Amino acid sequence: MRIAFIIQVHKQPAQLERLLKRLSHPRVDCYIHIDAKCALAEWEQAIALPQVYLVKERANVTWAGWGIIQASLNGMSAVLRSGIDYSWVTLLSGQDYPLRPIGDLICFLQQQTGKQFMNVISEEALRPMMSKMEHYHFVEYNFPGKYKLAQLLTAMLPRRKAPLGLKLHCGSAWWTLTLDCVRFCVEYEQQHPALRRYFRLTWGADEFIFQTILMNHQDYRSQVTDYLHYIDWSAGKEHPKVLGLEDINALLQSGKYFARKFDHGSPVLDKIDTLLNNTVGSH
Repeated sequence: MRIAFIIQVHKQPAQLERLLKRLSHPRVDCYIHIDAKCALAEWEQAIALPQVYLVKERANVTWAGWGIIQASLNGMSAVLRSGIDYSWVTLLSGQDYPLRPIGDLICFLQQQTGKQFMNVISEEALRPMMSKMEHYHFVEYNFPGKYKLAQLLTAMLPRRKAPLGLKLHCGSAWWTLTLDCVRFCVEYEQQHPALRRYFRLTWGADEFIFQTILMNHQDYRSQVTDYLHYIDWSAGKEHPKVLGLEDINALLQSGKYFARKFDHGSPVLDKIDTLLNNTVGSH
């Protein structure tokens, strides 16, 4: 069995290098998407590591906009074009970090046939977030008065509805999917341009698009189970908590394989490394 990671980064090359070394394993390949706004020269040391590949089609990543979805799609397409028959593909950011030895993850996934690890929130939790989809947003665009125009269009025009008769679903943007599921997502987006047209005028669509594609598919919907990440959203803000030493017990007791997000050089990463280095689990 072989697995792939797609890692999206836009800052802190040294933090990416640390993550890549922690993910290093004979059965693991990493595909790095570097925001098009970044100078590649700063990342040369990290992407020169063994079994690390640069995603050559680089998107201009816009937080909460289409750009971050395009980055995911570019990474997914790079994995598919490799021709390697990966069993699993995991999407991470450069501020994620493993909580368990990578060999343990491989052993776990070997026993998880027919599952897709993706967070999908309840309809009740989704309801207050629907303005992200039903109102007009110009995240991808930069022109004077764009917020006023969005408010005007939202007030004047009918509520926006998802295309293709799809029911919207939402959850964390980070997932672990089988290769056939990744291929289905990429092909579905390519074959349905109405999806892109719709989501380009929304806010935070990276937390909707893949959940919506899979949860509207009869077979994949039944395969979706909770994701492998620990993320602390308890503050109720637009960004999750930046994790620190005070979170170490919660991290270790979570049973999850990854966590986000961490700052570069945080002492909690040293603590995790110490614990992982003392764990027998590299299969």
